[in-house]
Amino acid sequence: MELERFVGERTTCAMHRNVETNLRSGTCGTPICPKCLVHTPVGARCPKCARGPRVRGVGISPLTYVKSVGVGLGLSVLGGVVLTVAPVGALVVLPLVLTGLLVGEAMSAVAGRQSSSGLALLAFMCATVGPLIARAALVATMLPSADPVARANASFGLAIQSLGPFTLFLLVLAGVIATTRVSRR
Repeated sequence: MELERFVGERTTCAMHRNVETNLRSGTCGTPICPKCLVHTPVGARCPKCARGPRVRGVGISPLTYVKSVGVGLGLSVLGGVVLTVAPVGALVVLPLVLTGLLVGEAMSAVAGRQSSSGLALLAFMCATVGPLIARAALVATMLPSADPVARANASFGLAIQSLGPFTLFLLVLAGVIATTRVSRR
């Protein structure tokens, strides 16, 4: 090994030029003195080697958040349209759980399988609000009001009122499932 030829050779510390030392980093061979020596489970290291590799790309960019929300909300609205147009009665559990799973997985894939609390919150919101938006949009087409703001308010109110407590619970469950799919890594 290349480092073996330096063993026992007296030199000066790479960080403290006025300190003589026989010690070297076990990884890179940099001369180190007792002041800058870092004890690790596998031996003495210089501060640079002890720090480990830097992880690049930590954090999710704002553009990735926007893309993830677009995909998550799109899938959730699509699931809501399917549930509104083709009601499945007591089997509503399966499509809503599947919607939560798909929203979480899609948002996680768009974010490069990175996770953050912000992405988890957005996944929850997409999975719970998307089916409501779909139902409200379909209800809005049936309302006679010419004022778009009044139509939107009325359609959201009717969409929420048309859901029973069990369906609202399932929407929250879908949001929790989406959150776990995003933050499980």
